[in-house]
Amino acid sequence: MNALHHPSLKDRVVIITGGSRGFGWFMARELLRAGARVTLTGRSSDTLAPVLDEANSIVGEGRCLAVAGDVTRPEDCARTVEETVGKFGRIDVLINNAGRSYGEFGDRLSKITRFHDVTEPQLRAIVETNLFGVFFMTQAVIPHMLKRKFGKVISISTSLLNMVRPGNSVYGSSKAALETAHRCWAGELKDTGVDVNILLPGGPSDTELITPAMVPGVVGERAGGRLLPGDIIVPPAVWMCTDATNGMTGERVIARYWDEKLPPEEAFRGCLQPHVDEPSIM
Repeated sequence: MNALHHPSLKDRVVIITGGSRGFGWFMARELLRAGARVTLTGRSSDTLAPVLDEANSIVGEGRCLAVAGDVTRPEDCARTVEETVGKFGRIDVLINNAGRSYGEFGDRLSKITRFHDVTEPQLRAIVETNLFGVFFMTQAVIPHMLKRKFGKVISISTSLLNMVRPGNSVYGSSKAALETAHRCWAGELKDTGVDVNILLPGGPSDTELITPAMVPGVVGERAGGRLLPGDIIVPPAVWMCTDATNGMTGERVIARYWDEKLPPEEAFRGCLQPHVDEPSIM
């Protein structure tokens, strides 16, 4: 991973929502090792405490901030921004990683669930986190980035096939809406110095978002077969936080195409989905 440690990452300030597990923590850990300062958010202080302890053991105290809050609450998003600026002085990057999926509801909602079997609370929990939460968190951070004329917003999405898979309409539609919003935001923020992009693993990955009830086995040991490695998102995520991607906006980055044998610049180009002015999910 040392090749990813671009000089611009030294003291770069990154907020990662949903940072207590899975993609969020994997990205945070490598960014900290690369010299960044990181704010992690999560719904519970109890879930954040262990990763904050681990962060401190990796890079020492003072480089990582944990903020408990719910991205579906605008006041919590505003508080995350306030505490980050108070601690680190600025915000350079926002990674909208917090998300909810079917597996969190246990037997009541499986990965394959017909839309007419989904309850209102289940629908709201997924859409409000995956879509509204990204809106609120991005709205909270954008004024700060516009004032500085610099910033990067990166949001985690899913594969196109997953968006339209039968039985996946709630999660899939939340991510489809997320992606169309980002293309709008990229246009609205053109020439402001703030870049907005989408990042996705490129397939189901071995993280807690896919529970053992959905794919049997121990989380973290299921890569291969149906699942990609849980940390597959890390190389392009770290590279997107560097100055090497300044000015890139409105793009879709697919992590599974990263070739670790290539220099980061070339490996990253291989992850870019061809850009089209009129995107389609079909």
